[in-house]
Amino acid sequence: MDTSEKSREMLEAELSALRRQVSELETRLAAADGRGGCPLERPPRRPIDTDVEFIGDFDVLRAKGVNISDEGICFELEEELPFEMRFELHGQTQTRRAHCVWVRRLPNGGYHIGLRFVPTKPVEEF
Repeated sequence: MDTSEKSREMLEAELSALRRQVSELETRLAAADGRGGCPLERPPRRPIDTDVEFIGDFDVLRAKGVNISDEGICFELEEELPFEMRFELHGQTQTRRAHCVWVRRLPNGGYHIGLRFVPTKPVEEF
């Protein structure tokens, strides 16, 4: 059937199915090459085996809806998604601040989450 003969609903359903296929293929590709969905150009990574405590550094965030389906919703934030975190590294507790820069769903149902470290805000004087 020519696309000019398809209804809007049919085209949206096809687009949704194609987006799901692309997402599944990206997940499989990331798992196959061990990148976990990370960008191709990035600083060198070192393995780390430690527990991390994430502290959401936000209250109510305003977002703009992008699209919705029976399976979920996509929205856009106009600001960074900030986190504080604590973890042990070389026997010392580290406290860092970071912004979420990507999230990738894993085939096993878990997630890889990419956070970019940012300077810690100084404590305000009273």
